[in-house]
Amino acid sequence: MFFVVQNFDFRFHTAMQAPEEPALRKAASWQDFKEAQALLNARAVTASEPTENGWTGSVQVGKRTYRITVVARTPTWFDAKCPCPANQRDGSFCPHAIAAGLHLIAPPAPAQAREKTAALPSVAWNIRLLGPWQKSLEKGHASVSLESAPETPGSSDERLTAWLITNKATSGKSIQLALNPTTLPAFLEALTGHPRITADGTSITVDSVAQIHLAGCRLENGHVIMKPPAAALRRIGSSFWNITPDSLSKIGTDPLPAELLPAIQTLAGGKPARIPLETFLSHLETLQTHLDFCASEWFESLQFLPAAPQIGLQIDHLRPRLTLHLTASYGSGKLPQLEGRTVLTRNPAAEAAALSLLARTIGAKPVSEHELSDPLAIQTFLTRTLKALPADWKISLSPSAQALASTFTFVSPKIQTFASDDHSIQFKLLFETDSGELLSTSEVRRLLRSKNANSYPPGGKKLLFSDDIEDLIDPLFEGLDLHQENGRYIAKNASADIIREISERLSKSHINSFEESYKQVVNIEQPETISANLRPYQHAGFSWLSDRLTRYGGALLADDMGLGKTLQTITTMEHLFASYSQPGSALVVVTTSLLGNWQSEFKRFAPGRKTIVLHGSGRDRLRETMEPGDVVLTTYATLARDLAWHLKQDYLVAVIDEASLIRNPDTDHSKAVAKLSARHRIALTGTPVENSARDLWAIFRFIQPGWLGSRKDFIERYEQPLQSPDTAARAGQLLRLKTSPFTLRRTKQQVAPELPSKILIDEFCTLSTDQATLYREIQREGQKRIEEIRDSGQNAAARMQALTTLLRLRQACCDLALFDSEKLKSLPIPRRSAKLERLLEITEQSIASGSRILVFSQFRTQLIAIETQLESLGISSLRLDGQTRNRAELVERFQSPDGPPVFLISLKAGGYGLNLTAADIVVHFDPWWNPAAEAQATDRAHRIGQSKPVTVFRLLTRNTVEEKVIALQTTKKALAESLDESTSPSDAPAWSAEELERLLRD
Repeated sequence: MFFVVQNFDFRFHTAMQAPEEPALRKAASWQDFKEAQALLNARAVTASEPTENGWTGSVQVGKRTYRITVVARTPTWFDAKCPCPANQRDGSFCPHAIAAGLHLIAPPAPAQAREKTAALPSVAWNIRLLGPWQKSLEKGHASVSLESAPETPGSSDERLTAWLITNKATSGKSIQLALNPTTLPAFLEALTGHPRITADGTSITVDSVAQIHLAGCRLENGHVIMKPPAAALRRIGSSFWNITPDSLSKIGTDPLPAELLPAIQTLAGGKPARIPLETFLSHLETLQTHLDFCASEWFESLQFLPAAPQIGLQIDHLRPRLTLHLTASYGSGKLPQLEGRTVLTRNPAAEAAALSLLARTIGAKPVSEHELSDPLAIQTFLTRTLKALPADWKISLSPSAQALASTFTFVSPKIQTFASDDHSIQFKLLFETDSGELLSTSEVRRLLRSKNANSYPPGGKKLLFSDDIEDLIDPLFEGLDLHQENGRYIAKNASADIIREISERLSKSHINSFEESYKQVVNIEQPETISANLRPYQHAGFSWLSDRLTRYGGALLADDMGLGKTLQTITTMEHLFASYSQPGSALVVVTTSLLGNWQSEFKRFAPGRKTIVLHGSGRDRLRETMEPGDVVLTTYATLARDLAWHLKQDYLVAVIDEASLIRNPDTDHSKAVAKLSARHRIALTGTPVENSARDLWAIFRFIQPGWLGSRKDFIERYEQPLQSPDTAARAGQLLRLKTSPFTLRRTKQQVAPELPSKILIDEFCTLSTDQATLYREIQREGQKRIEEIRDSGQNAAARMQALTTLLRLRQACCDLALFDSEKLKSLPIPRRSAKLERLLEITEQSIASGSRILVFSQFRTQLIAIETQLESLGISSLRLDGQTRNRAELVERFQSPDGPPVFLISLKAGGYGLNLTAADIVVHFDPWWNPAAEAQATDRAHRIGQSKPVTVFRLLTRNTVEEKVIALQTTKKALAESLDESTSPSDAPAWSAEELERLLRD
């Protein structure tokens, strides 16, 4: 019996009379919804009416009328068209559209006597907080002066004007307000994000996305105990605020349910709070908009994993229509649920994938209910589509649907195996009806040729043939190395593997979300020379690589970035070294930015293996030191220049990292690697196909020369058919099968149960020659200046000079464009910044694999430089720094499914209060030397609501001050935390002059 503990129904009816307020709240940002309410209360909505699938309306703002049209795609997804700047810029669900929807739900009662001021004037405001404003706010009062400004009014001005009209405070363009505990809360919310607020001549920011930074959090006797922050908060109205000399920050964005209010109030008062674990988990998403847990080791150790939903499909035949209804249920109890250190959550991604899969198979939009009325579409679904749906779906047919399905006979191919070993397989190709009757190959081919046999047996059920017969079996058999003996086919080596995979697919007759054939490879013992504990999927990958290299000589490992392709490869190389009595040397070809990283990874995972870096000047001398068993590391560009020497070597194994770089077979890099002599070949890339199928042909020319035919053959058989909608699906399936014996591709979602929810990777880059030259120059000049100042007896000034030198060294590690020199700024990226070169590589790979990225830096000019480079590559991005006012708008744009893939954020401006779960890649461009602040920034993506493991890259430079400070973090954490970039250099008293100067030495 099947018990459903939680059931989420995908049902949605497109026809609607009016939207629902909770749906509008969920679809809109908090700030936009508040602004819409203000517009509604100010009677700015002059008309609204429902349409078949949404609503229309008009909103009067000043002299301008906004006419809005809204189409409801799902209960919380609304497409809005409005002439306002926000909607015109990015199509956002703007306050005007929300206000029209609210008006449709509950129009305001007609006013008895509407005043002349009821129309919204268009005014930009300058706002001044008067007197001892901090003390007044703490008591629930405030004196405020408003003056009209010459600037163009923005949305925050409209929101404030709406509040003024609602509170009948529009006496003119110069307004004095005396706010009390009743009027102050709504006024402060109206000020959120306003760009022109001052007090005592100081600019004041009012933010609505702050959090309470907990001092700690732990689980004890079924309750979560939370330690409060050092500074108490103030309650104004129903919300809590953090008040500083230059800011007002409202805690949280979501309304607090009654169960949480006492705990938040206790924490705001500076006392520890207790919440039952069940309450904590059920409201965790809301809690994370109010609380920052990054100081809690217990919370940080939790792994958030989406549970696997049971997808159900109910099919009914209501003549003449076939109805399909999709559901998702969770049978493991109430979610979220804590199991050890794992928090199981609902899985929206899996639910959406199920909707999408069903929609693709019937050529419809991704909704939960479908109706098929075309007889041919019904026939295709019952006889073909239904068999291709995932085997783990719970599919139920009503008696009438079963009766209809029984009127058809479906014929599909079947492979019958007689003998099989590691190198060959003997089999017959048969054809079977869904009732189990076997048809001969000759009979099937006769029926296919006749085109008029529509029943079997004659006069019986309607006969239908599987598309696999014409689309898969015939063309694939033509491309495989097969021969016949005694009525049986014989396939050898890689062709045998493909036949096995076809046989498995045909026997399952289901769409598989994850090919796990690699798990069938014999488990190979991890080499003793590897000093690492491989995760299960990494050990399986190493075993698969070793097996493919032994049997076929080459393989492509195409795992997602962050899954450890480097570790799996080094382990495989160590296994190969141990397998030969005279192994020879090995070659690894990488991008310049990854040379230092590979060198570091060998030292870490195979410390006994000698590596030789052939790059730059002096490599002629290093070649002479090469001995059997050594690993040569070089770059693509250096390989092309030194190709004559490499062609004289007979390598045990040749590895190319970032193999997508050879995707153009006509480049020198691609031609050079194809000419290498090596017994075994490994290609590594997270994006094996970036632009076209040609990318794959170039990679296979290296790992399996000739397997995909000549360039001309490949174009005719695969490339051209893939460009036509009529033949693309068939050609793609054939190409996947043809390359499957040599390719292992796994995503983070597919191996998520074996992953931590946060993967930390220190990516070491090697400074370019230009960077290294300037770095040493700054170092020498800084040390010289420090000694001169100290000799004059000015110890405090010497310490300040040391901090200044330290800052300039860090800039040299990042990007030479940070220096005020047009010459340095004009350098090509590989010479200007090794980190930027690597970041662009990570970004392109991540976007190609469907990831979204957060990039953090402490330097605003660095973010602008990155933004410029992304634009040159055609990659859209958003930037949030200290000068950004529309934080909430940027966050909403990034979080939307069609938002830009990259969000550039300054640590100081964006290290708190943001929920950015659309991202699953976090890059720290320049390491933040306060580990807690760095972790806080990372947790913008690593939080509840994140359905994928988050990969965190720290970009570091080898043999620089960055490497020293990272080491310092582990050995002297308190010292590292004392250097906080949010303060001036003189505010780092824990750093002695001796410690600072030690960082500056070689």
